[in-house]
Amino acid sequence: MSLVVGGVVQPENVVGRVRDVDDVMASLPGSGAVLVGDRRHGKTSLARVVQQAATASGAIVVAASAERETYGEFVAELATALGRLEPLWAQEMAKLRVSLTAGPIRVERDSRAAAALDDLLDRVVARADGRQVVLFVDEVTILARNLERHDRGAGDNFLHVLRRFRQKHGAAVATVLSGSIGFHHVSPDAPSTVNDIRKIAVGPIRSDHATYLAECLLLGEGVPAEGRTELAEAIGSAAENIPYYIQHLVAALLGIRRAGRPLPLPEDVPKLVDDAIKDPSDPWDLKHYRNRLDDYYGADSKAIGKLLDIYAHAATPLGIDDTLMRLHSEGSPITDRDQLVTFVERLELDHYLVRANDADTFASPLVQRAWRQMRR
Repeated sequence: MSLVVGGVVQPENVVGRVRDVDDVMASLPGSGAVLVGDRRHGKTSLARVVQQAATASGAIVVAASAERETYGEFVAELATALGRLEPLWAQEMAKLRVSLTAGPIRVERDSRAAAALDDLLDRVVARADGRQVVLFVDEVTILARNLERHDRGAGDNFLHVLRRFRQKHGAAVATVLSGSIGFHHVSPDAPSTVNDIRKIAVGPIRSDHATYLAECLLLGEGVPAEGRTELAEAIGSAAENIPYYIQHLVAALLGIRRAGRPLPLPEDVPKLVDDAIKDPSDPWDLKHYRNRLDDYYGADSKAIGKLLDIYAHAATPLGIDDTLMRLHSEGSPITDRDQLVTFVERLELDHYLVRANDADTFASPLVQRAWRQMRR
């Protein structure tokens, strides 16, 4: 395999997701699934593999990204996807795109788009000639949150349109939704809009699959066979079996080789993670975990940051009462136990923390190390 660090992975090169693909395919007769997991864990790559499998099974597959500012932009992209799917629709879809993106007033365009989405989805089903329609929407919560911030209730309405689409047509349709932020960031009601479809967690791949991926990448870059498997095992382990970080570590190894130095030994691979964490240029974009707090938590972001500091420096998982005691000693504005429980639950949903019995710890030791470094 060739490196595609941070880029688009071709479906045939996606490793370790066979069971996940089977789970999503099994969900389609029951209206679909929502893929949940931390950023960079491969939700988009998984969706692309499922798109191929669903097409091969005879379904009509429509895919669009909702990483848009307005309703009109999303429906216009959906119309573009439909125009490519069925050439006879191309002219009709082109006219629709113009009507949704033209005009000086965004609210009016979004109102037209909301009405057009219902109609557009119904027309796809009507023309499917008995084949199941599977709608893939990536970054669905990005658009929903943008709409909600602009006009309270608009984000929820968008998600309810997709829910009505599933419920109106039953087994004739399915939706597969994914996003880098949780539904709870749209509104308190938003998570209920997907309680009719399966939630499929997308996490790290298995350790043997991680080793296989790393070795395929090393082989693709011409790394000699001697010691390659052991090096691949060390890469997978240091990357916590996350393909994104595996790609970065292989790229770092190759950079060392191109500089004329010998390849690191397996025991040296963890130092490459340390180097990436300490690098001021932040090649793995780990500062995103810190910088997104303002966007996620608003006025509470500083208090949340200090709360994460406590977990980042804890040697063992912390229970609520222990955490609250440490917060009190530091003069945190988080003084109420129920408030702390709510914050911890949100941090679990945002994949910062993971629950261990009645205590919590950082979900990723790699991110925990990076957090300590970036918070000084």
